[in-house]
Amino acid sequence: MGGNPIQFDYTVVATVLSFLLLVWLLSKKAWGPLMKMMEERRTHIESMLSQAENERQQAEQIKHEYQEEMRKARQEAQEVIAKATKVSEARAAEILAESHVEAEKIKKSALVDIERERDRAISEVKAQVADLSVLVAEKIIRQKLDMKSQGQLIEQFIQEVGDMQ
Repeated sequence: MGGNPIQFDYTVVATVLSFLLLVWLLSKKAWGPLMKMMEERRTHIESMLSQAENERQQAEQIKHEYQEEMRKARQEAQEVIAKATKVSEARAAEILAESHVEAEKIKKSALVDIERERDRAISEVKAQVADLSVLVAEKIIRQKLDMKSQGQLIEQFIQEVGDMQ
């Protein structure tokens, strides 16, 4: 072993050159596509996040629109109910007033009928009294009466009037 103390080993150079060649090949063939794939993945994730945010905002907008429509629908329903209530109350008052008017008409008609019947009854009673008076006068004229016969005739007349009623 007596050779040269400074001996150069080519295997180290070959290893370094192999490593550098491997790094260069990886950077040209693997690193670029790997980085490109990572960038595409990052871009895809960002676009998905952006799309998700847009969809969330749209959903929020739709939710607000839905809530506003529901509020309007409730308000319209309350207005319809209030209007229907007013109309029904007005109609009920109208029907009540009509029924009062009709009741008054019926009452007046009944009073007129009662008055007419009373007048007719009075007329009939007057006619009966007149007829009876004529009969009594006729009987008195036909008979010569003494006081006793006249009392019996009056009693008979009162009884006949009582039987007629």
